[in-house]
Amino acid sequence: MTDVWLPIYALASTLVLTDTLDLLVRLFFRRVQAHSGRTSVPLDVGRFTPYQMRLHLRPFAILASVHNLSARAEEFVSRLGRFRERLWVIDDASTDDTVEHLDRLGIRYVRGAPNRKKPGAIRQLLASLPPEVATIVVVDPDVEMDGQTGGTEASSLEMVLFEFQRSGMAAVCPRILVRADGWWADFQYVEYSIALEIGRKGLGDHALTSGASIYRRDALEKALALHSLSIYAEDLSNALILLSVEERIYYDGRLVVTTDGKRSLRALFSQRVGWAFGLIQIYLRDFRRILRATAARPFLIYHFVVYTGFMGLALHPLRVAGLGLLGVSLANGIDNLVGLSWIPDNHWTNPLYVVLAYVQYTLLTLAQMLLVLTRREWRRAWRVAPLYFFYAVLQTLPMTLGYLNWFGLRFFGRRLYRDHYQADEALIRRQMAPSS
Repeated sequence: MTDVWLPIYALASTLVLTDTLDLLVRLFFRRVQAHSGRTSVPLDVGRFTPYQMRLHLRPFAILASVHNLSARAEEFVSRLGRFRERLWVIDDASTDDTVEHLDRLGIRYVRGAPNRKKPGAIRQLLASLPPEVATIVVVDPDVEMDGQTGGTEASSLEMVLFEFQRSGMAAVCPRILVRADGWWADFQYVEYSIALEIGRKGLGDHALTSGASIYRRDALEKALALHSLSIYAEDLSNALILLSVEERIYYDGRLVVTTDGKRSLRALFSQRVGWAFGLIQIYLRDFRRILRATAARPFLIYHFVVYTGFMGLALHPLRVAGLGLLGVSLANGIDNLVGLSWIPDNHWTNPLYVVLAYVQYTLLTLAQMLLVLTRREWRRAWRVAPLYFFYAVLQTLPMTLGYLNWFGLRFFGRRLYRDHYQADEALIRRQMAPSS
């Protein structure tokens, strides 16, 4: 009986097993880095006072692509505080009065047409910047950066920028926090914290960028020149291009950027479908670039080939099967509790599967939260820990749709589910073409 029960449970708990293994490997990576600071690599750039940092900081610009921002423009600009003077915006073919709002607020902007989406719009905006701008901070219109220090003191953004400029690296990813806005926001808050503080931090100077990141100007120009300009996984594409030409990227948890999470199940579902589509598109379009980026780099070989490629993509059918087994196990448990006897009791319907998977994954989640959250952050996040198992397991559904969307477009010319990222399916198909 045990010989039958264990393989079935292993299948049902595919997510639990892979995420547990991943945590152990990434903790090993962090230990190998032999670095206990907030950055993924030590930054030995010399000793400077905050005043010296601000005095010798090279010119930088904050870039944002907006579309139909309208009345939200004032909120976006106000969140940047005194850094609004560094802001450059491209209006990506808005159909409302976004331009009028930007003009009234005194923001430097460029009109863009047609609608190019973020990668193409930022590439156009880069060409408009003064040549002395050395560093680019790419943001979305819902972000807010911490550290609006005035006077002669440098803010956390300026200190991070100063050290980044002296490091010579291509890009740096900050810590992204989701603003408090209900249960869905709290789930994403925990998810992002784990992904960044354990995932990104363990990659050393071969980390990945995010939607809000800092770039050396020439590095960003290089990335966007080789970019497919697809909105799907556009940040991952930037990072892969840079890593494939032996540039370096690091993670800096000292700079905190807050952003809005998805506020509804529908919006969250659409986002995850798009993420999954972008991921499989990258792997099937840019696999040679992945091989160049991971060459002789154990951390990246694990992240891209073992974890994402094998455990994420290749084993995804097992996750789907595991989700089905967990659903049947849960249904049979409820069936037994209420005494209906609609579902037969056998090896495939054992209610113990979902109980064990739930307990193990909840303990795993708590361990990760203890590793990455401060006491203050824990007070906000604790309430989602008992439910995080269901949040993680059900991600299988939009991921599956995202992968099927790729195959649908590739072989049948249409998607099963239309996410909110891109409506033009002909354009998506063109951007799916393999890179050189």
